[in-house]
Amino acid sequence: MKSTVKSKGSVPAICKTAALALPLVVAALPVHAASTPTTWVGTETKAFLTPAQMRTFAAAPEAQATAGEAAHVVVSLRVRNLSRLKALGLAVNEQGNSQYHHFLTQKQFLADYAPTEAEVQKVVAYLRKSGFVNIRVSKNRLLVSADGTAGSVKTAFNTPLVHFRKGERTVFANSAPAEVPEELGGTVLSVLGLQNVTRAHTMAVRGPRTQAKTFATGTETGHYPTEWPKIYGATSLPTASKTAVGIITIGGAYQATQDLNQFTQANNLPTVNVSAVQTGDPNGDYSDDQEGQGEWDLDSQDVVGAAGGAVSQLLFYEADQSASGNTGLTQAFNQAVSDNTAKVINVSLGWCETDAQADGTVAAEDQIFATAVAQGQTFSVSSGDEGAYECNNRGYPDGSTYSISWPASSPNVISVGGTTLYTSSGAWASETVWNEGLDGNGKLWASTGGISQVESRPSWQSSLSVSPTPTGRAVPDISFDAAQGSGALVYNYGQIQQIGGTSLSSPIFVGLWARLESAHSNSLGFPASSIYSAVKSTPTLVHDVISGNNGYQGYGYKAAKGWDYPTGWGSFIISNLASYINSHSFAH
Repeated sequence: MKSTVKSKGSVPAICKTAALALPLVVAALPVHAASTPTTWVGTETKAFLTPAQMRTFAAAPEAQATAGEAAHVVVSLRVRNLSRLKALGLAVNEQGNSQYHHFLTQKQFLADYAPTEAEVQKVVAYLRKSGFVNIRVSKNRLLVSADGTAGSVKTAFNTPLVHFRKGERTVFANSAPAEVPEELGGTVLSVLGLQNVTRAHTMAVRGPRTQAKTFATGTETGHYPTEWPKIYGATSLPTASKTAVGIITIGGAYQATQDLNQFTQANNLPTVNVSAVQTGDPNGDYSDDQEGQGEWDLDSQDVVGAAGGAVSQLLFYEADQSASGNTGLTQAFNQAVSDNTAKVINVSLGWCETDAQADGTVAAEDQIFATAVAQGQTFSVSSGDEGAYECNNRGYPDGSTYSISWPASSPNVISVGGTTLYTSSGAWASETVWNEGLDGNGKLWASTGGISQVESRPSWQSSLSVSPTPTGRAVPDISFDAAQGSGALVYNYGQIQQIGGTSLSSPIFVGLWARLESAHSNSLGFPASSIYSAVKSTPTLVHDVISGNNGYQGYGYKAAKGWDYPTGWGSFIISNLASYINSHSFAH
């Protein structure tokens, strides 16, 4: 039975499925003595529920006020001069630029780009005055987390929280934009944690271990992680023994570490140097999520397998499972960046990008990813398993209304789509777009790709020759194996399980890219721009995927020669890429 680990769905989709809404529960307005009226200014956190949706969800015409309900927020503070930070990210990765390879350091970030100590203390004082406690500031000063109540949310951010039913869950969201007093408007970017309607989900597809199927295009069969270097042409490269790799998880990675040890022992590989970093509230929930362990097993074992059996360090950045909404993931991303230890970071998670924009997550995380680019780090993100329908793939997808996943749509990450892989005698034979069609519940399983509705098109995509011409960030950039039938055979609780999805394609790329980093003393920067210019001029760097589509019944996007929406440029032939990097300007 195929399943994702976390449930998901966009607000528009919920309108179709929400049942028996509970009465609205709104934080009561506090009573203040007469004082100067507050001048409120907006943040990037918008009203998560539209008036029409509120009417749909409301079971009673009048709201009930509960000011004392517990709430947790993460306040994202503005980077000083974000445009200059983004320009630096381009400069440090541009051959011939005077700033080339002068990657941003933590000390430089704090001095030149982080919110000032004075700005942070004003926000902390404001939160405390509004009734928040347990206030914590991230070490790079970008995030301030705090515990409070619905009443303190209303006091601090001028928005109520409302409750309703979404399927079997009781959820909450802010029905008005989050605002702050005018004097904080230049500091506070967004307020996260005001909704738990949509949550990030993993991109893993699990099923039974399959029998090999032989076609004219090759054999479709499961693969052990140690097979990726041969399949994608990396056996001549050194391992990634000089490169630290990060993996973002939700909850703990204790079992994933045990399974990774079993994997390395079974393959006569050295034990991996593993560290687990709890990234949110020290009192949060970092226990192992039994259902989610297959994802972290897939990530870690395939990273190490593709890396040739060794990395210098593997860091699990653990998000707090109990954190409100998706704030735990934002904190995990920020920890990986503020630590600046992992050179390559895997993210096999995502959710509807328009929901992520509405609740302020896009703005908050984009500046975190922009910092990573300036530091020479590479985030690799699974593009998704929803074909052209990330936001509306519950029940039968919505025809020609297409949508994609966040954070794969950020221009500051490498977005990795999925293929179905065919081999011959253990070597690459062919690939097509991964698309398993609709399951019994009318859900499409296919490589997510399309055009962002929230991110502008980056400069390195300006010359794409594809129809339709992208009006925003186009995804994915590249693709690797993602089909469950040709998926990875990994240890999960000591047993071999076969898992696919773009949760597989991203760690394959991470392990292979880490090898190239090690071969170049970790001097390769964020490679997006170089990938586009290099593959366009030298098509032999990739296996160009030219068959298949990521929709159904004539909808979706089709693969074609060159870059396309289902698979980007296709999959790298790593030996060819390594030779190209040795003789051309390519992010180093």
